[in-house]
Amino acid sequence: MEDLNKNQIILLVLLVSFVTSIATGIMTTSLLQVAPVEVTRNINNVVEKTIQTVAPALPDQPKQTTTVVVSEEDQVISSINKNIGSLVRIKQKVAETGESHFYGIGLVVSKDGSITADRQDIAKDDTFSATLSDGTVVGLTPTGLDKQTNFIVFKAVQPTSTSTKPVNFVPAILGVNEPQLGQTLISLGGDTSNAVSIGRAINLNMKDSGTGSSTIKYLSSIEADVASKDLVDGSPIFNLSGEIVGIKLASDSSKTFTPIAVLKKELNSLISPVVEPQKTQS
Repeated sequence: MEDLNKNQIILLVLLVSFVTSIATGIMTTSLLQVAPVEVTRNINNVVEKTIQTVAPALPDQPKQTTTVVVSEEDQVISSINKNIGSLVRIKQKVAETGESHFYGIGLVVSKDGSITADRQDIAKDDTFSATLSDGTVVGLTPTGLDKQTNFIVFKAVQPTSTSTKPVNFVPAILGVNEPQLGQTLISLGGDTSNAVSIGRAINLNMKDSGTGSSTIKYLSSIEADVASKDLVDGSPIFNLSGEIVGIKLASDSSKTFTPIAVLKKELNSLISPVVEPQKTQS
């Protein structure tokens, strides 16, 4: 070292730094290959968004670039928070026995309190109530009992007391695009409290519709590798954008969800206003 001049020492330091960085990269790659799936998933799903802002100073001042890193954890939390206020838990009181039991999770689909849920066997005199995310309990009236659909719609009953504030209902965000294979999905279940599970779309089951040359394929069910122990009737599944892409129905097999497109199609007939015939004057 004493025989080296200043330039040689600088070159030696650069060489050592270069070799160290290569060794660090090799070691990091080796550790990622043996790391648990959840660890690598969080690392690989880090999203970098670049926001460019122009400084309002001198005209010749260069643009400032700010890098915002959004992790998958942040996206999961944001996705759930976008819809958590639109989920309710429905209880059914059977008129014949007087017993109450958990019916399933419902989704608010309109600001006037229309709530959709999995269609089950309902007696005419059974009564229903829904517990909102903030603990508020409202009565429900089932509609369209005679319809042959996968879903049923309940109409929330607003409190009649003038001292009680009316309930504000926030509709859930129903997805527009179908999920893709491998896409991260978040399920929410639990009959008394929220239980979250994270997985991926592992299978998209397609079916044919129509005959002959007019046959088209459509998405009939979504399979995801989420934990099934907390899934209940009506459990929704979200994407990272906060859109509900599927709902768990009683007729679905384990870890399988009915596409949200089915609900959106049936809502047109379930919540459409009933037009009463006009009376003719005699």
